[in-house]
Amino acid sequence: MKGIIRRLLIAGIALFCAANVPLVRAGAEGSVINWGTPSAISGDTDVRTDGSLVAAFNMNGNAVNVNGVPFASWTFPSMATTTTMGNFTITESPGHLLAYSTLGSASAPFANLSSNYQTLLSSAVSSDDNNTISLTINNLILGQQYEFQWWLNASQYNGTGSGFRTTASAPLPVTLDDNTSNAIGGVGQTVVGTFTAGDVFETITFTGVDSTQAPTINAFQLRAVPEPSSLALLALATCLATAARRRR
Repeated sequence: MKGIIRRLLIAGIALFCAANVPLVRAGAEGSVINWGTPSAISGDTDVRTDGSLVAAFNMNGNAVNVNGVPFASWTFPSMATTTTMGNFTITESPGHLLAYSTLGSASAPFANLSSNYQTLLSSAVSSDDNNTISLTINNLILGQQYEFQWWLNASQYNGTGSGFRTTASAPLPVTLDDNTSNAIGGVGQTVVGTFTAGDVFETITFTGVDSTQAPTINAFQLRAVPEPSSLALLALATCLATAARRRR
């Protein structure tokens, strides 16, 4: 019954606003992701649980639950140039997508993480050298606020290799370090960005920083904050206030 009432409420809001408030056209403005400060990976509570989950993926790894968040497995054919899971599409240009599955370590501090978190951080999607990975998110709700969190980790490297440091831009940039201690068993970083959907899609580009310039992503999740039902109530209040001002 509550579900039916919620759907009727949202439908009523849409009809009321259509009749009383001018709508913003899709694509009227782009969505800028405002990134927080990157933090070193430390434990399961790194995984955010705000609002409601839209989707979460473990790149090239098994499905796993961390801090109550279910990360689905996203695998792709070897040497593919594009791959899609639901409303999410990853494209590499101008080369190929590469799969990594040995980014963990038997040494601490990585080895001190929960087994599920180790699973999440041990695999990744990467690319040929000097190329770009683009992640496109489709079917966003206009006006909805979202959180996007992603992870970068390469614990098996000791800092003498090329590294996987990666910059995400949308269009503001943020850079994650794949191994903050540059030691075998060291851990990488995670970061959260927020944006309000000004269009029904959002594109994030990932570029490499180190000598190979191969962008890499271990995992990511997208969350709606607040939940869409809360946004609907806020929209109703806004519409009613606008209508009242017009009557006055």
